[in-house]
Amino acid sequence: MHRRLIAVGAALVLITVNLRLAIGSVPPVLDDIRDDLGLSSATAGLLTTLPVLCFAAGAPIAPRLARRFGQEALLLAALVSVIAGLLLRVPLSVVALFGGTLVLGIGIAVANVLMPSVIKRRFERPGVMMGMFTMALSLSAAIGAAFTVPLEGWLGSWRWALAAWAVPAAVAVVVWAPEVRRSGPGPSAGAGRTVRLRRDAVAWWVTAAFALQSLLFFSFIGWCPDILRDAGLSSGTAGAMLSISMLAGIPPSLVAPVIMQRLRTQSAVVLAAAVPWMLGITGLLADPAGPTWVWMLLVGIGQGSGISMVLTLVVLRARDAGAAASLSGMAQGVGYVVAALGPLALGAVRDATGGWDTPLAIMFAVAVAMLVCGLFAGRDRFVEGEAIPPIGGSSPGGT
Repeated sequence: MHRRLIAVGAALVLITVNLRLAIGSVPPVLDDIRDDLGLSSATAGLLTTLPVLCFAAGAPIAPRLARRFGQEALLLAALVSVIAGLLLRVPLSVVALFGGTLVLGIGIAVANVLMPSVIKRRFERPGVMMGMFTMALSLSAAIGAAFTVPLEGWLGSWRWALAAWAVPAAVAVVVWAPEVRRSGPGPSAGAGRTVRLRRDAVAWWVTAAFALQSLLFFSFIGWCPDILRDAGLSSGTAGAMLSISMLAGIPPSLVAPVIMQRLRTQSAVVLAAAVPWMLGITGLLADPAGPTWVWMLLVGIGQGSGISMVLTLVVLRARDAGAAASLSGMAQGVGYVVAALGPLALGAVRDATGGWDTPLAIMFAVAVAMLVCGLFAGRDRFVEGEAIPPIGGSSPGGT
């Protein structure tokens, strides 16, 4: 059984890697995409925002689909959707580019929601596996950003460079397929109940923490290079500083879930996520061109701890895998809408004020709000909500 769990864990990590490669690979070649297809800056920006909108749109439907088809089978279908979307983007066409991005975005959205639930169901003590999951998310985005340009030079086109990431997704399909056969058709054994959480206070605290963390992360990733360039740093240095931040987030993303699992309440980890964000943003406000690497390290520690914190709260605040899927769908459905709108709103504030002080002050306030919501979400309580009967069954009533 131990060897079986290791095999399942390795397969889940491989699946997770493919949830960010297709996203992180686009920004490095975005200028080439714009030149070849004649895209405006606004349209090119939509290309990077579309996956996040897909995450929001796809999150609420994932638990419903899992109830009918089973979590293992749905994860496999999500991987196939990622492969299809990557290959659809090969033709030199705006329709193909956006259509493929839409297809893979929906597939990733479904897998995003299912992963915490599958981990909770498959692992009695899910802390280590949640750490591997969140670390793989961070690492795969960095891999996609680092290796897409070399692939473009080797394969001769950004289209084939992006499509090349279908190969690891295909490997994940082959590795995961035996688990689908073992699970059989229909709902996954042990998946538990599915619940409606719209009136549950704990669910809303977790959702708010997730939304605020996502807003911070996507806003920082989107605008950090511009903030540093406007402060006098070169484009190359600004990109290097952003890389430092991404790499700094990997160790805490691995460690935080293990610590959270051992604590009755998660206040310490919430503080470890929010305070570095506040300190890093304060540094960027005070002296962005000074010890910039220090501010990047702090933000990286905050974002690595933060993404682990909110995803692990989904697991810890749910009694079973079914409730975890419902909470994951709610948190990600709301959270990614906020995440998609955040960079746009901060960009508008920057244009209106002519500088980055006000947007950075807003990000500081968001970090404070994340701290408050995280402290409430980190209390030792479970989500409850109204139980949804199995498809074709009768309602058991509320819980």
